[in-house]
Amino acid sequence: MSQVDLEAVFQRLPLLREFVPGDFRITPLAGYTNHNFRLQNHRNDWTLRIPKPETDDFIDRQAEAHNQSLACSLGIAPVVSWRDGSGITLTPTLSSSRALRAIDFDDDNMLQTILTPVQRLHRSGLTFLGRVDLRELLSRHFAMLQPNQQEKLKPRLQQAERQLSLLETRDSPYVASHNDLVLENLLLDDANLWLIDWEYSAMASPYWDLATICNAANLDLNRSRRLLYRYSDGGEPMQESILFDYRGLLKLLTDCWMAALVESRGAGC
Repeated sequence: MSQVDLEAVFQRLPLLREFVPGDFRITPLAGYTNHNFRLQNHRNDWTLRIPKPETDDFIDRQAEAHNQSLACSLGIAPVVSWRDGSGITLTPTLSSSRALRAIDFDDDNMLQTILTPVQRLHRSGLTFLGRVDLRELLSRHFAMLQPNQQEKLKPRLQQAERQLSLLETRDSPYVASHNDLVLENLLLDDANLWLIDWEYSAMASPYWDLATICNAANLDLNRSRRLLYRYSDGGEPMQESILFDYRGLLKLLTDCWMAALVESRGAGC
């Protein structure tokens, strides 16, 4: 099932010490940065998350815990039943939920359902731990790549540096942000859209979350324009050109991040 020693993890968690893995139906779940499992028996339905060791270079677990707790207070993130400083978490499974699909963005009512928790977060006035620096992140991830990968991505990085210089005078004030709103982290149930996996949450431009959503759903120009218009309702006007720039910048960051993650795994981290 996994290289994770689940028996040792069970002994580590107070809520699981009375059990052994055989007491549950255990279903592995997908995840790039964590080993994830759904644990089900006649009394409980939990999601167990165990971070992969190579994520220590990317994720501030103290900031994640602090920021997710604040997001819970807004009613947009599920409550974590238990966590430790290494990032192991046990959370009640949102068993009636499903991840968003790209087709969901074609429905006006669904689009507002998607945007409501994002608007609530961005307009909350909360102060998250951490502040993203896109230029620094791109440089750090680029430096972790092999020379042949750097050569391939260097023209895109040079273009990104020019875009970042222009954005410094055009971008919006930073707000509390999730920063990883891929479709798998947007769970829809009968009444709510829940934002999960707050590992990269920090203060950031609101365009970061919007661009991530647009990229994850592969929205074309018209649909991304419609999303931006609906998001702006009741708030500050947003600029389509800045969203377009962020989409390209975050696509490059994702490509660098994935390549760097592969490198760290190959090095045996």
